[in-house]
Amino acid sequence: MLGIGMPELIVIAVIALIVIGPDKLPGLAKTLGRIFGELKKATNEFKETMEVESKMADVKKAFDGINEKDLIDKSEVMNEPQPNKIATDIPSDNTAENNDVIMKPLEEPPKDERG
Repeated sequence: MLGIGMPELIVIAVIALIVIGPDKLPGLAKTLGRIFGELKKATNEFKETMEVESKMADVKKAFDGINEKDLIDKSEVMNEPQPNKIATDIPSDNTAENNDVIMKPLEEPPKDERG
């Protein structure tokens, strides 16, 4: 405890007894005890709070990793080509604004009356 041994504590106690006096020394000791108790309690609460926040950060990282994996999986499924669903036509007369590709669904060719 700060490198203070028993002889040093006795010297401090004797000096405090002389300076403060025997009347007020027990009240001062009680007050100091309460102060140090509250300080220890606050320190422990702070330490527990930091531990909980650290664990919560780890859990948040794990969930973020899971969410990113799910998003990647979903984007891969959405980006898979779907055959015969959409065809692209580029107009030959450049009427589309900025030469954008016009997307339209494929139409079945008209059936011949012969079958």
